[in-house]
Amino acid sequence: RAATVEEVEAATADAATSRSAADAARLRAAEAAADADAARAAARSATDKLAQLEGELDALRDALGDAAGGGDQAGMVRRLVERIGSLEAALAEAHAARRAAHNALVELRGNIRVCCRIRPGADSVVAPAPDGTSLVLRGAGAGGADAPFSFDKVFGPAASQATVFAEVSELVQSALDGYAVCLFSYGQTGAGKTHTMQGTPDADGAGVIPRAISKMLDAARRARVAGWEYTVEASYVEVYNEALRDLLAPDAAAGGGKLGDVNAVQHDSDGHTTVAGAARVPVETEADAAALVAAAAAARSTSATAMNDVSSRSHSVFMLRVTGANEAAGVSLRGALNLVDLAGSERLSRSLATGARAKETCAINKSLSALGDVFGALQSKAAHVPYRNSKLTHLLAPCLGGTGKTLMVVNVAPDAASAKETLCSLRFAATVNQVETKAKGGAKRAVTATTGASGAPAAAAAARKRAAPAPARR
Repeated sequence: RAATVEEVEAATADAATSRSAADAARLRAAEAAADADAARAAARSATDKLAQLEGELDALRDALGDAAGGGDQAGMVRRLVERIGSLEAALAEAHAARRAAHNALVELRGNIRVCCRIRPGADSVVAPAPDGTSLVLRGAGAGGADAPFSFDKVFGPAASQATVFAEVSELVQSALDGYAVCLFSYGQTGAGKTHTMQGTPDADGAGVIPRAISKMLDAARRARVAGWEYTVEASYVEVYNEALRDLLAPDAAAGGGKLGDVNAVQHDSDGHTTVAGAARVPVETEADAAALVAAAAAARSTSATAMNDVSSRSHSVFMLRVTGANEAAGVSLRGALNLVDLAGSERLSRSLATGARAKETCAINKSLSALGDVFGALQSKAAHVPYRNSKLTHLLAPCLGGTGKTLMVVNVAPDAASAKETLCSLRFAATVNQVETKAKGGAKRAVTATTGASGAPAAAAAARKRAAPAPARR
């Protein structure tokens, strides 16, 4: 049948509307990219100023030490103390500027961000695009066409562990700034989630968890020059068959550590989470953290299936609690970094799981479905978000909702046999990528003023107290 004039005109109008919408979307993307570049430049400028002030402050403290031991040089000591006080006040301002620029950058990029990582493999049906943010799943669309997907970042099969961490490292700083942060990996079993999160023992192969801990501890050490003192405590729990287990319990490797309290998960008003009964272990060095990760890995529930010889049968959550205090500025804060390695979604027809393994599969898929329901409710801005439908979503509620910052790495397998699972994972990730937590009020920072705070004068007074030479002995 030949098209009528009206049909041709309607099709032409639709095409024009589509072109206008596409042009508008490209314009919004360009404006967002410009805003992100400006925020990135502001963050770099604040960081450079911070480094300069820290260097000058260290040099003056060294000079003060030399002058204090040089006899009758009270005038010089007094001038140096005053300069140190003003520098410490400027340093506090620079820290605040760096924090504001950093948070603006993170919010521009989205409080919930999604990256995709493609596992290496021959004859891949997943093809990353040169733009670094999109890919196609070959033959998965209607009529056998390619199915396109776009995310905040797409890592090809050759991407290194360092490259992946560089994309997520900004959120580690957010935890030190007093936010609740969650980094988690998602995907089918055998897609590389545990490799992404934990990696291998060598330095180049280290995953997100050891690199995040190292960055956090290094940043905490460097912040001391500005008067900040941080303490870090760790808990490590798993969600196995909808029950919580403490992986750092003394008998965890033998199957112990079960947390029977149905109300074990507790959230406070600042969006921070405590698991009653779970061990809280101080972390001062990278070696401390490595020992905890190794102990938890040995205790975690794993089994062999037809799809993976070492399949994780639980969701593991490494919870780092950060407490910071700056006595001179009169400020304290609490942050949290949750590093989550989810169990892989799987079909019983492929994993061939039976008995206890089949029960584990059902529990895994149920909790992942609950996670999808939460993101679906957030996307639609529903009045009720079903966090309590699963132990996993209840545990991570503050980060998944509007008070925290979340980044998900969806891991996909490249082989044609896994195309159905890969399509499901990519669709789920696309849904998450559309969630706007700012509609729920944005990320919330847990900062309080301590008694006696008085801004720059307090900083100068603290500097004088620390730097004043000891009185001469009579």
